[in-house]
Amino acid sequence: MLTKLFVVFFAAVAMASAIDMDALIARQATTTTTTTSTSTTSTSTSTTSTATTTTSGSTTTSSTTTTTSSSVAPTTSLPPNEAGVQIHPNFSSNKCLDVRGNTLANGTPVQIYDCNGTGAQKWAISRGQTHVRLAGTNFCLDAGSRPGNGVGMKIWTCFDNLPAQEWYYTGDNRIALFNKGLCLDLTDGSLTNSRQTQTWKCTDFNTNQIWNV
Repeated sequence: MLTKLFVVFFAAVAMASAIDMDALIARQATTTTTTTSTSTTSTSTSTTSTATTTTSGSTTTSSTTTTTSSSVAPTTSLPPNEAGVQIHPNFSSNKCLDVRGNTLANGTPVQIYDCNGTGAQKWAISRGQTHVRLAGTNFCLDAGSRPGNGVGMKIWTCFDNLPAQEWYYTGDNRIALFNKGLCLDLTDGSLTNSRQTQTWKCTDFNTNQIWNV
């Protein structure tokens, strides 16, 4: 009888141990699954970081492009109390090179008009290589990005080393676009008010290209 009791006791202990072992294995499996899930989350975070890096690279490229396009800086220093001079076509002292409507804005046409003493007709110009700048302002006579015969003149914000604004005032009173073979020209030789001036191929003895100050 005693022997049977011992057998029953040991059988119960063995069953309990088996149950504990199964629970331990199940717990380890759960822990492994949790760890795998955490690892997957970490991988997702790494991918997000990579996307952020790519965006940063794109922004840097855009900034570089902007810097390159702004490498030609506008002229900002102006002489104090600049008086300026009138520029007359072919010794016509009653007609002046004029900024239409005295409108100080990029693209305003430069025309011929009766001299009236206003700031729209006062220019800063010198012999030799020069800007032709509206006195007291930062606007220059500009021949555009594609200068040629018949291109209308305008004012534009002054820039250093910008070919469209680099002129040469010659000894025979022509205002020539530097190294382009083009001159400031009185369109059709007309002195009619509001007639826009132009550039045209420089030619000797062409009175439409004579300008006096």
